Amino acid sequence: MSYLVLGDSPTETTEAQSSVSADIGEAFRWTVRLSDKDPSKRWGVFVAALIAFGLGVLLFKNVLFGVLGLAIILGTTAEYWLGSSFKLDSKSASARVFLSLTSLDWTDVKRAIASDQGIQLSPLESAGRMDTFRGVFLRYGSDRERVTEEVRRWLPTNVELMGG
Repeated sequence: MSYLVLGDSPTETTEAQSSVSADIGEAFRWTVRLSDKDPSKRWGVFVAALIAFGLGVLLFKNVLFGVLGLAIILGTTAEYWLGSSFKLDSKSASARVFLSLTSLDWTDVKRAIASDQGIQLSPLESAGRMDTFRGVFLRYGSDRERVTEEVRRWLPTNVELMGG
């Protein structure tokens, strides 16, 4: 189930893969849950987490190690089964997955690269090994054109959206 966020309160929507919200003067928000494309794969994640729990208990004879294994599997796959929430406003672009929040002020954006999956906003002036770990990746969801339009709206004038 995905949620449409208007202001500070979530409102349930029927859109399965993503939801979008924006009013004039407000932040543009949307959510993307990767598991909605193929819900049966979610079971694979949960089975792997249960196997990790079982191995932790059996091999170490300690429930704590089982819980640790379960938490590691579920935590590292949270973007897949929980989804990501994105927000664009006049100050910054941000992506949230569970407890992790990644944000980048528009004044710090040096490059914007569009791909088939989304748009990478980078604080680095040139491509390098650190690209994967720096900046914000904005997944399109079901409304690629609207996300691209909103990013172009807020991008600094000296930054061009490459590939889009």
